[in-house]
Parts: sequence; structure tokens; C-alpha cells
Amino acid sequence: MSEETGDTRSTRQARRPNYLSGFLVLLTIGSLAFAYAQWRARQRLEVAVENRYTQAFFELVSNVDNVQVALAKSLATGSPRLRVGALSDVWKQAGDAQANLNSLPVTQELLLRTSAFLTQVGDFAFVTARKTANQQEMTEEDWTRLATMKQQARELSEGLSKMLTSAVTGDIRWLQVARQADARTASGKAGGNVVTDGLTRVDEQVQHFPTLIYDGPFSDHVEDREPAGISGPDVSPAEAVEVAKRFVPFDASGYSTTVEDEIRGKIPAYRVRLEAPKNSGRPDAVVDVSRKGGKVVLMNIARDIGQEKLDLEQAVARAREFLSESGFGEMQPTFASQVGGVATIPFVGVQQGALVYPDMIKVKVALDSGDILSFDALSYLMSHRERTIPKAKISAAEARELLSPALEVQAEPRLAVIPIETVDTPEAVCWEFRGTSFGDEFYVYINVENGREESILQLIPTSEGTLTL
Repeated sequence: MSEETGDTRSTRQARRPNYLSGFLVLLTIGSLAFAYAQWRARQRLEVAVENRYTQAFFELVSNVDNVQVALAKSLATGSPRLRVGALSDVWKQAGDAQANLNSLPVTQELLLRTSAFLTQVGDFAFVTARKTANQQEMTEEDWTRLATMKQQARELSEGLSKMLTSAVTGDIRWLQVARQADARTASGKAGGNVVTDGLTRVDEQVQHFPTLIYDGPFSDHVEDREPAGISGPDVSPAEAVEVAKRFVPFDASGYSTTVEDEIRGKIPAYRVRLEAPKNSGRPDAVVDVSRKGGKVVLMNIARDIGQEKLDLEQAVARAREFLSESGFGEMQPTFASQVGGVATIPFVGVQQGALVYPDMIKVKVALDSGDILSFDALSYLMSHRERTIPKAKISAAEARELLSPALEVQAEPRLAVIPIETVDTPEAVCWEFRGTSFGDEFYVYINVENGREESILQLIPTSEGTLTL
């Protein structure tokens, strides 16, 4: 009995290592299978991400090519109808180029000038299209600007095309670019590669392009005259830095600052660059501060744009809040649009209940978080002053009788101050009527002094949409 028990015990002890070895083998096989599955999943994900980046770059090149072609068409055609179509295409393609530019795994600072150029081209095309649709003659300066931007778009296209060969042959690995960008951010050291070197050359090429900024309705009224909204003594570069730090919508303490040579233009200004501390993840900013009076003329903040979470109305509310916090009085949003996850909202001043279109400020808001990305007060600072709004000699009811019978009024009339094309009287107080005519939407302006129809604006629908507020 005891002998059988000993044999059984010996057999069990002999089998136990076999069971353990089998379990370890199964565990090893399972781990390897899991690791392989994870590796395959990561490979598929990396391929998908690489393809998305490659597609964004190819579409960026195509967008810039299309901008150049559409600008050429707008210059070549003698038909106002076709010119409106070509310029609208410029605006659309420039907006799409911005969106694809923002999708690339490179820092926004690397392409700051390129991004600004695309914004300026789109804004100018939109304004010129509206002017043409309103049967207003293009000036010699308008034609010159179109021709200049066509040449600039060609230069930008050529710079991007030099990188296209590397992308086609597979020499560009966007995931590697993203990892190198992360490594440079962590170490604070710059490193060269096909992408960053190529895009740096492209952005430096854009540096010599002149700055053109257009901000929506009546934006082309700024002429070569003394700024009405600026007064006071000259400020020093150090004082300009303090103005810039106080104005940006974030805590700029700890930022390093540089002041470029004075920026020449309608309003001479210092260009203040605010650079975030390394590894802070905070955005950099550029602020132009007027030499006289120390007023902020322009602010741009560079950062990547994430998934949209805000709608246009929420963006308008955030922009209005920013203007109020920055010390501006009553401002009214006019026309807002969104492209590439960014909302652009022009605001105009309000005086004695009248909308003052010459006093215009343009604000850009990121739709992922509501952060303020851009502030442009050139028109406001050129035009702002206390005006005397005269009592209307023509009532709103009388003005309505002067409208075209084909225009169906859609809203209550409002008083508005608008710029007009005369030397002696640069502005006019008008009744503003919004209405539709055969499916198209218009704004019509009737002078409150003499009942003359001073201006008519057509709202041109786009794929991005136009919001009237």
C-alpha cells in the first residue's frame, strides 16, 4: 500500500514539470501572438496616418496651383460674371490650402508667413468679387494687386513643387517629420530634413511679399491719410513690448521678446515677437504696436487647430468678449465666415445707434477652444473718431419707398455710416435695408439726407457659408 503511494507520488512529481512547461509554452505563444497583433495594428495605423499627411500635402500643392490659375482667369476675363466666379474660387482654394497647411505635422511658426499670405489672398479675392458683383469698377490698384498676387502664388507654387518630387518618390516620411518635430520641441534644438528645410525655404520666399489685409464689407475705404484713431506721444520699443504683453489674451510672463525694426505702412509700428518658454506648450505671438500712441494695430497667434467644438455664434460671442475686455466700446458683428477650423468675424463700431462701418476690427477665433488667434484694427485706427450723426431728413418709411420693387425687405432698417467714393464727403449716413431679389440677398443703403441710393452689396453664398448678424 505504501509502495503504491510512493510510486503515485513519484509519477505526479514527474508530470508536474511537464504541465508547467506546457503552460509556459502556451503563455509564450499567446504573448507573441498578442504582440504581433499589436504590431500589425500599429503598422496599419501608421500607414493610415502617413497617408493622411501625404494627402494633405498633395491637396495643399493642388490648392495653391488652383489659386494661381483662378487669379490668372480673373485677370484674363472681360466678363464681370466670370470674374466673380474666378475670384470666389480663389477665396475657396486659399481657405482649403490653409486647412491642409494646418494638417501637416510641422509647427505653425515654420509657415507663419505662408499662412498669412494665403489669408490675405483669400480676403482680397472675396472683397474684389463682391465689388465686381455690385457692378463697381475695379481700380488700377486692384488690377495691379491681382497681377502681383498671381505672381506671388506662382512663386509659392514653384517652391512647393520642388518638394513634390520627394513626396512622390517616397523620400518624405511624415511620421518621421512629426517625431523629429517633437524631439526638437523637447530639446529646443533645430534639425534639418527634406520637409523642414523645404518648407523653411518656401516660407522665407514669401517673406518679401507685401502685406495686404482686407476685412470684409467696406474694407477698401482705407486711404493714404493720417490715422484718425491714433493720438499721443511716440512710444519706445520697451514700451511697445509692455503694450503687447498686456494685450495678448494669455499670461505673457516668462516669454522672451524681440522687437523688429519699425514696420512702415499706413500706421508706422513696432513688431513685437513674443516667444513662449521652451517645452511650455504655449503659443507664440506677433503684435504690431503703433509708434505713435502705442496702439495695437495687428496681433497674430500661431498654434495648431484641433477638432471643431464651437459653432459660429459661440465664436462671435467669444470675439465680442475679447473686444470688451480690450477696452473697445460697443461693437457689432457684421458678416462672419469659417474656414479650416477658424472663424473670421468683422466688427464695426456703433455710435448713436448707427453702425459705423469705417470703424472696423477683424477678429479670428479658433473653433476648437474659442482662443483668439488674430486681431486686426487697421481700419478702426485709420477712421475712428467721434462723429455727429445728423437727424434723418428722409425717414425709414420714405427710404423704403425708394427701393427697387423687385427687392423684398427681410429685416427692419438700421442707420449706418458707410464710406463713399467722393473726395469732399468720404462718408454718408444711410438707412441700411436687407432684402432678397429673385433668390439673391442684398444690402441696400439709402442716404438719409437726400434719398440717394449710395451703395448695394450682394451676399455671395459659399461652401463655407456666410452668416449675417
